[in-house]
Formats: sequence, structure tokens, C-alpha cells
Amino acid sequence: MLKSRGRSDIETIVKDQDLIGRRHGQICDAALKLFSRKGYHQTTVREIAEACGLGIGTLYSYIKAKEDILYLVYRRILETFEGRMLRATQGIQDPRLQLKVALEETLKIYDECEDAVRLLYQESHTLGRQGLQGLFEVDRTYVGIFREILERGTRSGQFAAKDPYLLAVCILFLCAVWDLKRWNLQDYTLDTVIGSLTGLVLTGISADRPVEFPA
Repeated sequence: MLKSRGRSDIETIVKDQDLIGRRHGQICDAALKLFSRKGYHQTTVREIAEACGLGIGTLYSYIKAKEDILYLVYRRILETFEGRMLRATQGIQDPRLQLKVALEETLKIYDECEDAVRLLYQESHTLGRQGLQGLFEVDRTYVGIFREILERGTRSGQFAAKDPYLLAVCILFLCAVWDLKRWNLQDYTLDTVIGSLTGLVLTGISADRPVEFPA
């Protein structure tokens, strides 16, 4: 007696797509706060329902399982990141400047969303195969922003990026160090980290003096 699929590929009883979107937003807001404070495994579905002002039966009209909530949270986080990245880099023609801005914005986002980033890295293994596949699709879109900049820079002769996709993934993981290793970077400011990492990446991929290593 289900089932229509919501905007985030979560099976729901409810058919109204606008209502599904609003309820999923409520669920995400409540869940992220609880997951960040208590951890995913220690947070119950009932607690999430209470936090977003829904009865537990009503909440299960919008999801099938607790895993669905984690997937919704991940998807929302990554789509928010993607939107901010696109706005920050829009209209910049020079690949080097665009990459610099993309790095700066990513680190600022990571700084503002420290709890969310940690959750992404710590709990993604909890998702089942279908949830992970959906998450990978969203993540690939975010990675694709960096990949496209790297490809343009390489075509224009500014960058020496032999594998833009791999490099894009590595750059994003490097940015995540600010959140994942914050406990070991207490003497550093965000501006210092931005300056160091953008300098490292832009110098490292510059086509002016490419470094060749034996295979």
C-alpha cells in the first residue's frame, strides 16, 4: 500500500511532493542536531520524531527506516555544499582563480559545518547499498565541480593534472582535514589553513614547473 518515491528516492506513503519535501527538511534538521550531539547509533527514531514535532507513525509515512534519515541528511548536506560552491565560482573564467575560490569556499563551508562533515565521514558506512549508491551520485556531482575546473585549467595550459577526477577527490579530502584533525590544529586559524592549502594545491598542480616521477 505504499508507495510513491519522494524527492530523495525514499519510499513514502504520502504522495504530495511539496509536503514530502517540507517534512524531509524537518526530519533532516532534527536528525542532524541529534546525530551530532548523541551519535547516529545512540539516537532513536522516536527522538527524531519528537524533535521535529511529528508522531512516530507520521514520521514513518515519510521514511521506511532509520537509515533513510541518515541518507536524507547526507544528501541535503552535499546538495547544500554544491549550491554554495556553484554560486561562489559562477562567472569566473580564469581556472586558477576559480580553483582558488572553490578551495576557499569549501574550507569555509567545512568550518561552518564541522559536525555535518564529521558525520559524513564517520557514519557513511552505515548506509546500505542503495543508500550508498545515491550518496555516491550526489558526491560525484560535488567532485565534478573541481574536476571541471581542473580539466579547463589543464586544457588552457595552466595546470598539469593527468587525472583530474582523482585529483579532485584528493583535494576535497585534503580540505576535510580541517574538520577531521581539528583537535590537532588548535593553534591554527581558518585563514591560515586556507592560505596554506590553497598555496599547496595551486603550486602543486601548476604547469609552470611540472614534476615527473618514475612509474
